[in-house]
Amino acid sequence: MNRVGITLAFSLLIFTSQIQAKTFALRDGDRVVFLGNSFFERALESGYLETTLTQRWPDQNITFRNLGWDGDTVYGHARTGGRRRAVFGDPEEGFQRMIAHLKSLRPTVIFVAYGLNESFDGENGIEKFRTGLKRLTSEMPSSIRYVFISPLPIELRVQENHSSESNVVRELDQQLIEHVRSRNKMLERYCEVIADFAQSGGHPYVNLFQVMSAGDSTVTFDGLHPIASGYAILAETIADELEMPNPRIEPGSEASEKLRAAVVRKNTLYYHRWRPRNDAFVYGERKSEQVIAQQEPEQFEPFISQQETRIRKLMNEHRGAK
Repeated sequence: MNRVGITLAFSLLIFTSQIQAKTFALRDGDRVVFLGNSFFERALESGYLETTLTQRWPDQNITFRNLGWDGDTVYGHARTGGRRRAVFGDPEEGFQRMIAHLKSLRPTVIFVAYGLNESFDGENGIEKFRTGLKRLTSEMPSSIRYVFISPLPIELRVQENHSSESNVVRELDQQLIEHVRSRNKMLERYCEVIADFAQSGGHPYVNLFQVMSAGDSTVTFDGLHPIASGYAILAETIADELEMPNPRIEPGSEASEKLRAAVVRKNTLYYHRWRPRNDAFVYGERKSEQVIAQQEPEQFEPFISQQETRIRKLMNEHRGAK
């Protein structure tokens, strides 16, 4: 093969690998876990993300577990025991708890959403973040498929008409604008780390930061955390960016809303199963005081199974639909 042929073949190989890294499909029997910070934990309230993915494969048996935790990092900060041992506990403990929980679920697919909280470490934390992503994936079986989700850009809402406002207000607005710009620049740096890590491992990457920065949709209520309708937009964006098949259950339809209600109910039950309010007695330093409390989380399992049966029933009604 001549030099031109080699160059074309190499270019085609790169192009093909990029397509493979972008397109993503769920398979029958997949066990999907959402792992990350508040982006995933707060998705529990509306259920749009899981519902959007589910209704694209109604004829397949796919289960979902949401392990999102407000304020968490790839290092496991939010999952520490804390309390009497220390103010916030040992991050290593939190990381090991996270890995143990992940392994117990035997996931085949993990959606990962980190980077927002880590970005507060600035430029000095970039390589640490890259190492954290590497450590997370290296602790899990190599057969797992990953999808990496970028943080959202910080949304800014400032009043445009200041004719009756004071100079102090206008100055504060300008300071806020500059602060948000600075934060978004740093977030973009961390998004680049995620993109590079995903590409190097051949994993799909959804750059919500870029997509939402370029659009005019308002998806948050405070500049950081999505509202319910925001999650509906983001869920469809993720599915589209991953080139998933069209939904066989029309989003917003009565059937879709029934499915979403069942998803929310199931996720609420699982949330209380793995994060009980009395966790000090179940997992913490007071577990010796009420041994019976350690049996309570497992009692959620039959109710979780009932909801998953309902979800499958609702999906079965749409088998073969186009």
